[in-house]
Amino acid sequence: MQTSRRSWSQVVTELVEEALKMRRAPGVIFTSGPAGRRATVAGSGIDVWEIVATWNSCNRDYDELKRYFNWLDDVQLRAALNYYALYPEEIETRLELERGWTEERLRAELPFTRPLES
Repeated sequence: MQTSRRSWSQVVTELVEEALKMRRAPGVIFTSGPAGRRATVAGSGIDVWEIVATWNSCNRDYDELKRYFNWLDDVQLRAALNYYALYPEEIETRLELERGWTEERLRAELPFTRPLES
């Protein structure tokens, strides 16, 4: 088990902040992973930023977004968009981080992701 280097009060503060966000944005939960804690659509495993990125790529056309995520229902998709409306800075920060993954950076930092040379 990995231990956090944060104090007890820091962890409690984070959990309270997340609880308040979940109360304001029903249908969104917080999950942990290699990238840290993040807003996720409940019951899907999909991060809010992923839905917002897709929504932006389809010119914010809700019907097209529904086609991309056809296994999610309207409640789940609207929960993600609602969270984004409430906390745009948080999601925009993550989108900017994701845009930073260029092909060159990917090769340099994650060389195991490219095919083996024969």
